[in-house]
Amino acid sequence: MLSGMSDSVNAGAHMAKPHTGLRQVFSGRNLRLISGLVLFAFVFFHLVNHSLGLVSIEAMESFRSARIAVTRNWAGTAVLMVAAVLHAILGVEKIISRRISAISTRGLLQIATGVLIPVLLARHIIAMRISHELFGVNDNYEFALWAMWPAEAWRQFGLITLVWGHGTIGLYMWFRFQRWFEPVKGSLLAIAVLIPTFAFAGFAVAGRQFNATRTFESPLTNEQYTTVATIMDIAMYVSLALIAAVLLIKAGQWISAGLKPKVTVTYNNTLTKTAPAGLTLLEISREAGVPHASVCGGRARCSTCRVQIVSGGEGLQPADSHELKVLNRAGFDTTDVRLACQIRPRDAISVVPLVPAGRATDKRSSRDRYAHGVEKTVTLMFIDIRGFTKFSEGRLPYDVVHILNHYMGRMSEEITAHSGYVDKFMGDGIMAIFGMDDPAGHGAASAIGAAAEVSKAMDELNRIHKADLSEPLRIGIGIHTGEAILGRIGTSKAHSAGERITALGDTVNTASRLEALTKQLQVEIVISQPTLQAANIDESGLEMETYEIRGREDTISGVSLTRAALLSDHLSQAG
Repeated sequence: MLSGMSDSVNAGAHMAKPHTGLRQVFSGRNLRLISGLVLFAFVFFHLVNHSLGLVSIEAMESFRSARIAVTRNWAGTAVLMVAAVLHAILGVEKIISRRISAISTRGLLQIATGVLIPVLLARHIIAMRISHELFGVNDNYEFALWAMWPAEAWRQFGLITLVWGHGTIGLYMWFRFQRWFEPVKGSLLAIAVLIPTFAFAGFAVAGRQFNATRTFESPLTNEQYTTVATIMDIAMYVSLALIAAVLLIKAGQWISAGLKPKVTVTYNNTLTKTAPAGLTLLEISREAGVPHASVCGGRARCSTCRVQIVSGGEGLQPADSHELKVLNRAGFDTTDVRLACQIRPRDAISVVPLVPAGRATDKRSSRDRYAHGVEKTVTLMFIDIRGFTKFSEGRLPYDVVHILNHYMGRMSEEITAHSGYVDKFMGDGIMAIFGMDDPAGHGAASAIGAAAEVSKAMDELNRIHKADLSEPLRIGIGIHTGEAILGRIGTSKAHSAGERITALGDTVNTASRLEALTKQLQVEIVISQPTLQAANIDESGLEMETYEIRGREDTISGVSLTRAALLSDHLSQAG
């Protein structure tokens, strides 16, 4: 999703970034997610409404009045219709474009529930909303209970199960890589089970109460009832026809794949697999169940999927610029070493994977996106105490540890309060990451806000330990935004060191060098221009400077301030 970029970002490059961000926001995956969330919210409140049947029919109707005030106007209806059509189209596109073997079991279950929903949902919508629009039927809960209980009870149960199941699977597949999800997934599962249970129970209780205590005359004439029934039949046949069309397309794809020429791949001169021509070697390995390392996910951003070509290399296409860039940078001879994610064998080929798959087959790593590394635009912050070595000389070690722990604790509090992640402590230094689970702009703004509060917290620490300090402690802060690899480095079953996530790459080095510059410039903070621009900070009131960074061929622009707390005003102006 992200591509490599230099940390020396000029104005033109930053002008292009918003357009890239817009393309990402309106990508098929994001549109499918957004439309799905809109529909899920509608379903959630619908089921909550049903569950109030455990209280009374009047409670159901009161909540319904508030609910339809939002959805039964032109704006609410338009949003729901667009979300439903968009979600359906993008869902069908995903089904058609992906190979079944590449979809997980949960993904297949989500597809199955999604495909079956229209058959039952169309009938429900026509009976309620269409009857209301065509014939002015008051489709309140009295009408719904009269029409659906008990004749439509099993269809109602099936619809609730399908819609809720489809939505919750989608949420799970979205949330499963979030850091906060693992500790609460048990509680969320319980809630996910209870909501549809209460919904159907409420509808059943209300239905029985309605049949036992109330009488209701049909608001539809015989002709109107016949019209509604005809529309239901047409909708059902159309839904079934669309499902059949999708299934026929997938069957055609399967038959076509079976008719395609086959290629034979031999691994390590021992294991031989056959697959359809046209797949990359990495895809062949995955479909055949052969462990194959690929940290970057098969995007030619790393060399971990590299293989040595033992035979059959003459039938491969020459390496393109992306593959050459990776292999040349890693120092490999492209005549017999290639990236498995880039080559598409057309004839029999024999290869030797050069990187052990290792954790690629680990059950945990399949759930943990950080197990093999994630490339993301983040903001890095380095904090260091100035002159700490001099401060600690001649002091009792326990006294030094006491002050150091107080300092580390307060800095960590401010970092985490601003959605930052404390990567590591390095003596009296701290490395923190911002924007791991947020957009780049949010991460940059959070880092700037944290730096301002860290500066104020340092003043507080100096006041508290004034009697123990010959002079106030000073800190240096370096902040830079750019792409980095986030991953668990050093994971081992024997200890928990690998539970920590760290950042690697030029962005980390640059942020560290900016922190080191604070000592040379006699300032508290140096913050790079990419961070200011990502956070939407107005640079007109700041004096931009150009810095030469050790280890970099190019320079980087940024701002130095004697007090990081001064950033609070600029951040509030950015909104």
